[in-house]
Amino acid sequence: MQDDTNPLVKQVPGQLFSFEEKVFGVMSLTQLLSDIGAGVGILEVTSGLPFVLRLVVAGILALLALLLIHGKAGEQTLVRWLSLYIRALFIAKHTTWQELSEEQPHRAKRTTKHTRGAPIQTTWIALDHLERGIAGYTEPGTKGPAGRYWAILECEGRNIRFLPEDERLKHFRRFETFLCGLEFRLQFLSHVEQVAPSQYPPLRKQREALALLAKTPRLAALQQASIDYQEKHLQHCTLVRHFVVVEATAQEEAARERDGEKQGILAFLFRLVSRPKQVEIPREQVINQLRIRLSVLKQILQQLDVRSHLLDDPDLLREFATSLALGAEIPPFLPQLVEDPDISALHQLTEELNQRTQEGNGVTQGTNPRSLHSNKVRRRTYKKSIKGLHGSFLYQSMSPQARFEAGSIRLADLVAPSQIDISPDIIEVTVRGKKRFQRYFHVVGYGHQLSCGWVSDLTELGLPMVIATSCDPLDSQYLINRLEMQLVRLESRRIADQKAIRIGRASRNIEADQIRAVTHALAARRMKVFAVQMTIGIHAGSRERLEQRTRYLLSHLRQKQLKVRLATRQQEQAWQATLPTCPMTALDTSVNLPSDVLSSFLHLSSGSIGTPTGVFLGFTGTGTSRRAVFYNPWDEEKRVPNPHAVFVGESGMGKSFAGKVFVTGIMGMGIADVVVLDRDDDYLPLHIYLDGESQRYNLARGCPINFFDLPYAPSDVDADDPADLLSEFIDNSLLAGLTLLLCDAETRLSKIEEAYLMHVARLAYAEAGITSEAIRSHPETLLRPMPTLAAFTQMMKQTPASSPSMQASLIERLEKAAYLFSGQTSVAIDKPLTIFSIRELDEKWYAFMTFVIQNFLMRHRALRQDERYLAYVVEEASYMLKHPAGRKSLEIGSRGGRKLGIAQITLSQHPREFLTDGAVIMNNCGAAFFLGMQQYAAQELHLPEELERTITATIPGHIVMRVGNEYAAVSIAASPLHWSLFTTAPQDRKRFRKQTRTYSLASMGQDERRDP
Repeated sequence: MQDDTNPLVKQVPGQLFSFEEKVFGVMSLTQLLSDIGAGVGILEVTSGLPFVLRLVVAGILALLALLLIHGKAGEQTLVRWLSLYIRALFIAKHTTWQELSEEQPHRAKRTTKHTRGAPIQTTWIALDHLERGIAGYTEPGTKGPAGRYWAILECEGRNIRFLPEDERLKHFRRFETFLCGLEFRLQFLSHVEQVAPSQYPPLRKQREALALLAKTPRLAALQQASIDYQEKHLQHCTLVRHFVVVEATAQEEAARERDGEKQGILAFLFRLVSRPKQVEIPREQVINQLRIRLSVLKQILQQLDVRSHLLDDPDLLREFATSLALGAEIPPFLPQLVEDPDISALHQLTEELNQRTQEGNGVTQGTNPRSLHSNKVRRRTYKKSIKGLHGSFLYQSMSPQARFEAGSIRLADLVAPSQIDISPDIIEVTVRGKKRFQRYFHVVGYGHQLSCGWVSDLTELGLPMVIATSCDPLDSQYLINRLEMQLVRLESRRIADQKAIRIGRASRNIEADQIRAVTHALAARRMKVFAVQMTIGIHAGSRERLEQRTRYLLSHLRQKQLKVRLATRQQEQAWQATLPTCPMTALDTSVNLPSDVLSSFLHLSSGSIGTPTGVFLGFTGTGTSRRAVFYNPWDEEKRVPNPHAVFVGESGMGKSFAGKVFVTGIMGMGIADVVVLDRDDDYLPLHIYLDGESQRYNLARGCPINFFDLPYAPSDVDADDPADLLSEFIDNSLLAGLTLLLCDAETRLSKIEEAYLMHVARLAYAEAGITSEAIRSHPETLLRPMPTLAAFTQMMKQTPASSPSMQASLIERLEKAAYLFSGQTSVAIDKPLTIFSIRELDEKWYAFMTFVIQNFLMRHRALRQDERYLAYVVEEASYMLKHPAGRKSLEIGSRGGRKLGIAQITLSQHPREFLTDGAVIMNNCGAAFFLGMQQYAAQELHLPEELERTITATIPGHIVMRVGNEYAAVSIAASPLHWSLFTTAPQDRKRFRKQTRTYSLASMGQDERRDP
């Protein structure tokens, strides 16, 4: 992806690249202008001196100017270094959290004279308004309109890293179209942080589900083992979160109201002399403008396949505090009620008044108990405690609910850390005694080529960091005017060269063509130019660790051909640039970039796959950049098109293990019940471990299911719908099942046999009182006992056929299979796991049993549709697909099971055959898991080279996971308890049996020592 022919690589135009484009060996434009200015200034200052003295003084001043302008202190000129040094003398280097009285001004003057330093709340934090997800501040003491308000959207984009090149290009072109129409400033924030297991939402969901497994202690123990394993390993994983900050300011609103005023130099001089009264912009007007921008942005993000939600007040405070103190433990900012004796006495008085009113005592004489009661209730207050970044705070509230109340306490007090110390290259932040060291960098130059989504490579380094990118759109008309002026200069030089018969520079023609192309794109709104400021901040718990992370980060930034400047003596400015307040871009650290290049910055993907919460499957990534993978087929936040899943891989690659990890997690979280069609008794160890919390049926010794059951419920009957449910079932389902029962894979029923079987089926249902008319008039007929195979055979004996030999042949074949069925359905899905074993069953019945179980599940879901979901696991599908009717049965389940809440989970150890014969099943699955397979089979998937290597490496447990249209390489992970139950490798089974025997002998020895 680093070649010029790759469309995913964006070329950075030279004329829009930077404010200070430097050429090797040539002074910069800033230095040239500074030299000219210094020379003019020296001549003006020394104009009154005698000639000799003037030469001496001018020479000394010129040498001093050259030294300051062209001398270097590190990567900066001496004059720049000197200005930063002087500026650093006046900033508050040491600030602490302090109690502030209401009389203190909103923005105190920054000073370091006090022994405790300046207060953090008024020095570094501009936040005094928070309501319904909108934060901001006002400065009523300043001149003119002053007020900024912002909101934060948390976003999650698609993982497009492994998509085909043309699809990735389409995705970023949509980002480019979005940027071309953007008219207001945006800030993109990406936080890479270590996972805190105690606050991790997927783990919190699993803990909540664990409390509901009291009736199944064995399953609860299995789920607890998974949670313990995750808590142990998630501490070494990282989490990537993306935010988009949108703002509105009073200054913008005031400028918009002045758009109708006259423009020009005379109008500007008149306004400068007359000093017109500043326009006061009300807060409501600015907030309404912000809400309009929010609604527009959310709609556009939805069109870009980016899920977004507005942060509420506590989450917004958490994000603000996280940016202030990177790596610190952030409280939830939710208040808790505090027991107060006055409140308890007030409650007791209220109860006494209610009781006296009910008993009818003498309170009603001269006093109305209801009015007295309402007055007491009206004056009731509650004492609450809320934990901030520095400490806990108490306040009074009128509401007993544990919700955040913005006006109850000063916002700056809540989010301010305990202490902040600023050094030239480090910011040291202390939160409740714990110190964190933060360092910031500005990206001031980019390489010749930019790969689309290159920012995701930085987030995958595994370093805890924050990446803040501010995008400020420049006025296109202003740029067009400047470009046209430059084009006029170039054309005039070309004409002058022609008149003088001179050969002009070839670069002029190239530059003119580029200017025309850019001007046309800007005029047609196919391009927009932005002032882009990118700031990267890293943090650590010690200076040594921070230095290690700095070297590691800089090495990767240089590899990406990024020009990075350490924010020396500007650390506090860079720190403020990463706060989620959509700050103004600074001219000395910003770069002008067109929209097509800027679109390569936007990826908004966490780099993981799956759903936000669900079953823990394993990890993606390596080292410190590992991320946990969770999957829930019925997730509410991230909808999956289809709940069905497919596991495909060669034998021994961990296919069955991964499937068992998935379905066990579904049971442990209470998402769905599981039904397994088990061919090789792979689920027998799990059944033995659950010990009564699962049920297992050996279908070779009698199937407790009646496949004549109609898969409908009374609620499916519509009196206005002329559909015949009975005929539909007999024609589409029952006849296919009888075909599987009576024929093998090479033969089929004749038309005469099919007509005869349908006729007998109608008579058998009528004998049981079930007819189409009865179902339509009385839907409860569907709950009556259905005819069985024995009743069907008996009805066939009583019903004459056109050919007695055909009738006898059908009866004979039915009687041979009669031993498989015992009568009416006696099995119920009342346990989390139900296993149907077909290990001892003849292979010729596999396809038929697939139909029987599928029909049973559809009836079960029709009768109990509002209960938990159902996962149907077909342990080995290759044997089912050999029979055409068996393949059709699985295809019907993959197409129609979704509406009934059934997830069909299909496993196959014959990849190439399944990818061709099971194409319909693959196309209708929401998630696919591809394990080790041969090269010829992997080529059928048309995967990127990196993912294809993962599959063909044939490493057990390493899979390629596809959810919808997203791909990622995932390594399956599970607790030791899961391994002992799920593994089918002989060496692993032998090792676990040896460990079990050793543990049993040790336990016996302890018991003997205890027993005298």
